[in-house]
Formats: sequence, structure tokens, C-alpha cells
Amino acid sequence: MLSRRNPPMDLFAVGTPVIDLFAKATDNELAAFGVKKGATNYFPAPKLAGIEWLLSKKITYRYAGDNARNVCEGFAALGGFCGFQGAVGADKAGAEFEANLEECGIAAFLEEKRGSTGKIIALVTPDKQRTFLADLGVARQCSEYESEAIASCRMLYIASFNICFESPIKKLTMRYLEECRRLGKKIAISIESYPLVAAHRVFLLGIVKKYADILFLNSEESGALLGAGASKKLLSLKPKMLIFLKNGLHGSLVIHRGKAVKVLALPAKVIDTTGAGDAYAAGVLDGMRRGFSPLSCAKRGCYLATKVVEKVGAGIPLKHTRLRIRHLR
Repeated sequence: MLSRRNPPMDLFAVGTPVIDLFAKATDNELAAFGVKKGATNYFPAPKLAGIEWLLSKKITYRYAGDNARNVCEGFAALGGFCGFQGAVGADKAGAEFEANLEECGIAAFLEEKRGSTGKIIALVTPDKQRTFLADLGVARQCSEYESEAIASCRMLYIASFNICFESPIKKLTMRYLEECRRLGKKIAISIESYPLVAAHRVFLLGIVKKYADILFLNSEESGALLGAGASKKLLSLKPKMLIFLKNGLHGSLVIHRGKAVKVLALPAKVIDTTGAGDAYAAGVLDGMRRGFSPLSCAKRGCYLATKVVEKVGAGIPLKHTRLRIRHLR
């Protein structure tokens, strides 16, 4: 364990720490690397390191990543106290990830494992499409049960990616879900990566029905999870559950007790959509901790998402963020 802050916390999240790197690339370069455009392509650490070296002069942005970490950054930027748990390697990237958590005001529950910290290289082609080259390193080896954090936190946040593969982090996450359900804690689940959702549909649907109080997903992920007629099925999926259906530039839908309310997207000059959905979730969860209505929570989510898409990467631009969001209630 590298560092931590004492609970209680408004939000506790479990994730897969990575360092994100962004570079511009041509279609010919993608072909040379042997990757599928627009998809996430997995590489062993040595090969990814070689690609990183080849692209070293073209990498324009480097920042700590992971869905849950991104949510924590947005949540902390809005004044919430949160903790993030994950596994990193005893390397420069691991130290970089820890420093980022400290800088963002996120309590760090990091396990140091033998191996390398995960990395994801995002290659952006002239058509603005992103292709990911990934090595998760030791991220799935996260296994230490944080009893005090779970006992004292108000909400738990996880992404479905954590529980789709047999690994220590799946066992840990399932244990957290069961304990939070037993203790009556709020559980927020984000459905991620529609091909992965489709491959684990029955299992994930069971998890959502059993544990989720708050659910985040987009239209593609909804279709992968529920099949044909997904939009109607969402209305009766779990009446007491709050569902936030993200529709990008078209805003979002808030679904609760069989009713759906549309929330329009705010105007934004889109530079990069990385982390927009995570920022939306952060704004929603911040509203939840403040006791706001579901509609107000969604508006906060939309606002924070616009701040992220107007820059490169998932980092939250802190300047004036808290002040400008206060009127969204």
C-alpha cells in the first residue's frame, strides 16, 4: 500500500490504473502497428513500450487514466471527498499515477505489485477517430480488502470492466458489492464497452438487477445489455434504480420509476471526447451526495462533461469549475 487518507468518504471507487498517452497518427501508421482502427488493441508490455518509443516525439499529452479515476477527479473537483483503489507497478508510471491522485485531492489506496503499471496509447487519426493500444500491466491484480473504507463510505462506484474477467480485482469488486448491499450503501455501476457487455450480457444484467442503485450507460451499451427494444426495457428494468442514459451531443435521459426525462446537452467546442462520460458520472454523483433531484444531478453531469470535451484528455479543468456549477440545481 503506497498511501491513503483516513475515511469517511463520500465516494469510494475501484479501478484499473493506467497512464494515458495521446499522439496523432496516420492510417498507414496504424497499419504498420497491425492494429484495428477505432478499437482497443491489447499488447504485451515490451511491445507497447517499443511502440511508445517509436512515437515518443509525437506524444502530445500524458495523464493518469482509468474510468473510476476519472470519475474521482471530477467528483473531487466539485468538492467531494473520495478514494480510489487500484494496483500499480513499482515503476515510474506507478509513482506518476500516485502523484496525480494526490494532486487531484483523491485519497489513494494503491497496491504495489511486481510488474508494470498499465498504459494506454490513444492514436488520433485525421478523421478524429481514436484507436487504443493498451497494456493493463498489474491493474487486474488489485486484491486488498479495505474494510474501513467500505464501512464508512457513502457510495461505491465500479465499472463493469472490473468484473468481466476472472481476476483478483473481480473477486475484490464482487466482495465490495455484496458488503455495500448488506450495509445499505448506494452502489453506482457504469456499463462500459459494448462488445464486452455483449459477451457478458447475462452475468452483467444479473449484477445490475441485484446491486445497482445508480446505473450509467449509453445507447450502444444499453442495446448490448438488454437486446432488442432496449429503450423500453430500461423503463422497467428496476423501478427504484436511477438510470442515466448518455447520448453524447444529444444530452442524456434520466430514467426512474418507469419515466424518462430528457436533459439537453450544453453547447461546447468539442476537441476530444475522452472522459466525457466519466465527467458526466462525476457530476451526477456529486449532485447525489448533495441531495439534489435526479434532473439536477444530470444537469451537473452535462456541465462537467462540456468542460472535459473542450480540451485534450480526461483531466478536469479546475479553473472556475466549482463556482460556475453552483447554479445548476
